[in-house]
Amino acid sequence: MGKYVMVIDEGTTGTRALLFDKAFKIVSESYAEFTQYTPSEDKVEHDAEEIYGKTIQMCRQAIERAGASVSDIECIGITNQRATAVAWNKKTGRPIHNAIVWQDNRSARRCAELNASDWGVRCKEKTGWVINNVYSSLMLEWMKQNVEGAAAQFESGDVIFGTIDSWLIWKLTGGRVHKISFSNASVTGSFDLRAGEWYWEFLDYLGLPHSLFPEVTEDSGDYGETSPEIFGASIPIAGSIADQHAALYAQGCKSVGMAKLTNGTGSFLDVNIGENCFVAPGGINTVIAWKIKGKACYAMEGYAAVTGSAVQWLRDGLGVIKSSGEIVELARSVPKTNGLYFVPALGGLGAPYWDQFARGIIVGISRGTTKKHICRATLESIAYSVRDITEAIADATGSRVTDISIDGGASKNNLLAQLLSDIIDANIRRPASIEATSLGAAQMAGLHTGFWQEKDFDVSIEYDGHFKPEISEQKRTEGCAQWLDAVERSKAWVKK
Repeated sequence: MGKYVMVIDEGTTGTRALLFDKAFKIVSESYAEFTQYTPSEDKVEHDAEEIYGKTIQMCRQAIERAGASVSDIECIGITNQRATAVAWNKKTGRPIHNAIVWQDNRSARRCAELNASDWGVRCKEKTGWVINNVYSSLMLEWMKQNVEGAAAQFESGDVIFGTIDSWLIWKLTGGRVHKISFSNASVTGSFDLRAGEWYWEFLDYLGLPHSLFPEVTEDSGDYGETSPEIFGASIPIAGSIADQHAALYAQGCKSVGMAKLTNGTGSFLDVNIGENCFVAPGGINTVIAWKIKGKACYAMEGYAAVTGSAVQWLRDGLGVIKSSGEIVELARSVPKTNGLYFVPALGGLGAPYWDQFARGIIVGISRGTTKKHICRATLESIAYSVRDITEAIADATGSRVTDISIDGGASKNNLLAQLLSDIIDANIRRPASIEATSLGAAQMAGLHTGFWQEKDFDVSIEYDGHFKPEISEQKRTEGCAQWLDAVERSKAWVKK
């Protein structure tokens, strides 16, 4: 048995490789950003070949930094940005177009058209998802209609589709394995949750051949072995799980009602709802959290697409801060925003609104407004956005979310953690290591090979921060009312 489980963690902005030892400690890691392509305001793309190339580099670097050899690697687990669509020619091994990223908004009008038809209700009931721009199937439809030669290649069976996990698995195995995990499949807007298979009726309507789609496999399962020439010897790929689902698992949220919040590029709230698939009407989605040993666990989810990336916009777009870390100092230097609200709908609103035509607004500006107030309003907007999701979940289930485990880079911020507690009115706990996503992927892989048993995971998380609400109910109610007013003003802005 090897000493380490290697994890490939493919985020939206970069590639990370990590080695976990038997005690769940990270013994080495490597990270590299990859290029973000924005050919127009509504488009976000990645070069799948660049992602694969940097993945191999980071894996080799992580092994070297640990002073390990390939024989020390028990297996590989993969976790990834979800829904991002890659279509590639299986004969040449090359993508037919850049990967279309989950943040992309080119299908907004198509989504509106489908939601206005009976497909809106039917798709939500089958897939658990409101039809929106993260539907991988609509990205594929766009490719078929707009990429030269794509339609013919789709029909001939030469082109196959996958999310980033599928693409990496196919490349790492030398084209021998075309698979996707249940967790990733459930976030494509193309998967029938209850039937446990692709939603063929909808895909047929879109004109997407069955040959495009990968085999769906348990998250802790057999994904083949790497080609020996890549690392010098073959390594089993024994797990693949979508990033938010991996964090839910690693945070120990394995019982009904337990919730985690990942704060990264966006903020994703997931609540475990157990083995019964419950799809609520409205803007909250249902996903397969994971499938292990024949049993599927489901979760209700909502996300705000622009939260951490709103901080990046303050730095790179507006230029009011020089580094992302500067926002905390500036936000702390003022006790309140003086009535300023920032709705960061830079590419539309996510859950529970799903308005691709909304746009970001900053309201309540006065002569006394400074960049300090804008910074504080940006952090508050993250908490308000998450509260909108918890309120929608409470409406759907009749039960409030009162305890949340947080992870992701932005969760290091004590001010943000306290704002989350105050505005959501929930107890917040933060693990000592915020790399829950990578840990979840490691656990999926190690569980399949026997490197770990499920009982081992009970001691894998230690907490270093607990936050409880500190503001009055009146102050919370007044702030939320003004926030909702600002949200209403941002809606359907592009249509206007």
